[in-house]
Amino acid sequence: MTRATTPGTIQEAVQACYDAYGDQKKIAGDLGIAGSSVSYGTEIQDVRPGGLGVNYLDRLGRVKPEAAAPIAQYFAALAGGVFQPIIEEGALAADVHRITQEFSDVLTMHAQAHSAASCDPNDYTPHEARKQIREIDQLVAVSMQFRASLLLRAEGPAQTTIPFRGGVRR
Repeated sequence: MTRATTPGTIQEAVQACYDAYGDQKKIAGDLGIAGSSVSYGTEIQDVRPGGLGVNYLDRLGRVKPEAAAPIAQYFAALAGGVFQPIIEEGALAADVHRITQEFSDVLTMHAQAHSAASCDPNDYTPHEARKQIREIDQLVAVSMQFRASLLLRAEGPAQTTIPFRGGVRR
């Protein structure tokens, strides 16, 4: 069951993590905690700020990485930044041609926003700003995919071990 949460709160981020992970009964089982504790993670109260223990969130993210994305996005926004997931596809996830194309799209949108055809040629309108943000997000994504591919070639697969339920996960 999805609980109504306040936008921009840790409870909303935890709920998005749950939604990405799947069924809350499965979450409770995988974490080894009561279903009420899982539900409590999205409850808004004045007594305590809510949320779910960071160790549990860590475990959910390790089991299902897409469940970690909402939490990463929440904390990146708190820090004044953004989180852009990297999804590798194929031998080389992104290349210079894709980066060039996405950058060209950013430049095109910038030119359109500052042209005589714009409602405000001296600045971005809210609609133009939203469109440009989408273009920049696409540029960042392909750039980070390319970076990840280059890093993999330069350093090989990560050789770090991660403690996981008392054991070691590679």
